[in-house]
Order: sequence, then structure tokens, then C-alpha cells
Amino acid sequence: MFKKVLIGSAVFIALYAGLVQVQILVTQKAGRKAALSGSPKKEATHKVFSFSFAKYTPEGQKEIEIEGDSADILSTTVYLSNVVAKAYAEEVPVTMTADKGNYDKTRNKVHLHENVVATTADGARLLTEELDIHPAEKMMETQVEVQVKKDNINIEGVGAQGDSQLKRVKFKKNVTVIIQTAEEAVSGAAQAEGGPTVITCDGPLVIDYSKNIAHFKDNVAAEDRRGKLTADVMDVYYNKLSRRVSKIVALGNVVIENPDGNKTFSDSVIYLADEGRIILGGDTEALYYEGASESFPGGNKLL
Repeated sequence: MFKKVLIGSAVFIALYAGLVQVQILVTQKAGRKAALSGSPKKEATHKVFSFSFAKYTPEGQKEIEIEGDSADILSTTVYLSNVVAKAYAEEVPVTMTADKGNYDKTRNKVHLHENVVATTADGARLLTEELDIHPAEKMMETQVEVQVKKDNINIEGVGAQGDSQLKRVKFKKNVTVIIQTAEEAVSGAAQAEGGPTVITCDGPLVIDYSKNIAHFKDNVAAEDRRGKLTADVMDVYYNKLSRRVSKIVALGNVVIENPDGNKTFSDSVIYLADEGRIILGGDTEALYYEGASESFPGGNKLL
């Protein structure tokens, strides 16, 4: 009887030991499987890929190139950092850089944000915090504060839309334009004679760099050291070689004021800067202050 009990106990102990060993082996195998299957997933969520893409028109012309760092290059919308994009209106592209951005493959649209800078081959620079690029329409736009610098002309405003070469740009509102002389643009300091011309308007402003003309609307004021001109609407022409204002055509509630305080009111004004001549149109009224010079209007007293 004792022998049977001893044999039964031995069998029970052996079975128990076997079960424990099997449990250990199963646990070790599961641990190895989890380690093997878990580590790649953890790395994939943090891995950064280099994204590079180019799109062409049906005629074979390049529309857009975009490069940057992305965590998911297979998504419909690719979110990017350290972005470099090139938009083609002609063979020479405008190059844009930004800290962040995204490319919507379905809509063929690029959105850039944070420290956005767009630079054309002829030296125009657009600076803003947000910029949408529409490659098919060869157009870019922003709804926030924007600055465009080209040659000696610096423009600031809120909201803008332009072609991919920044040859023609529309600023929507709150516009300030500073036109410097060529010497001022190079040295960064105002000269003793003349100085920059500052033009403001409520907007919009449309500037055509290829035709050297800017169209200002609503509450327009142009001013330099020699006088001030205000009007409802104003077209400003500038000489590309001398980089100076060459002519101003102002319409609607025009007021000319010289440094002495004398004012002239008229329906329209044409100011010929190179000749230093002012042509008044429509109803005209002059207001002179006692003791002030009565040589106004005329000469080179304005702009």
C-alpha cells in the first residue's frame, strides 16, 4: 500500500514539474514574439522619411516639386517639415522654404506655414507665415500679413494673391508701400535730399512689376519730404532704371499739401515727377496760410 502511494506521489510530482516547464517555455516564446513584433512598430511611429515629389502637366511641363521630412509618405495628405518647394509658371521656378507644410495629393495643393519665404529668379522675395500654392493655376495666396520686397520697393499688407513668378501681386488691405531711391536701397540709409516715398491705402493694391505700375484704392496717401498727396484712387508709375516714382495719376477728392501747409483741392491730379510739374483737373480750390510761400502748386514741391 505504501509503495502504491509512493509511486502515485512520484507520478504527480513529475506531472507538475512538466506543466511548470511547459508554462515557462510558452511564456518565453510569447515574450520573444512580442519583442520581435513590438519593436518595429514602435520604431515606425518615430521614423522620419525623406519625401520628394514632382508633378507634370499633360503636356509634360513641370508644375511643382516639393521636398521635406515626413513621418508618413504614403498618406493622401503628406505632412512635412523643413520644406523646400518649387512652383513653375515658366521654365525658371519660384523657390519656397518653410518650417512646416503639407501636400494634398488629391487636390494638388501645397500649404506652407511658419517662416515662409518665396524667392524668384529676378530677386523678388515674399515673406509670410502662411502660404497656399496652387500649381495647376500657377498661383499662390495668403490670408495673413505678408511682405514683398523687390529692387527698391517694399510692400506690406494683409492678404495677397500673385502668380508663381510674383510678376503681378494683389494685396487685399492695410497696405504700406515704401519706394526708396537706388542709393537708399543699397546703403539702407535715407539720403539728405528726397528720401523714400511712402504710400498707404486701405486696399486693395495691385502692383504689376512687369509694367512698373501700382494701382491703389481707397483712402490713398503718398508722401515724402516735399509734400503729401491724398486721393480715392491713385496710379503710381515708377522708372525701373532710376528706381524712382516717375508719374502719379490721382482721382477723386484729391488734396495736395506742401511742407508750408498750403493745400490745393481738385477732382484729379497728374504729377510728372521728372519735370516737377503738377496738372490739376476738374474743380480746383487753393488754400494758402498767411506767411507761407505762394509758389504752390508747381515746381518740385511734391514727391
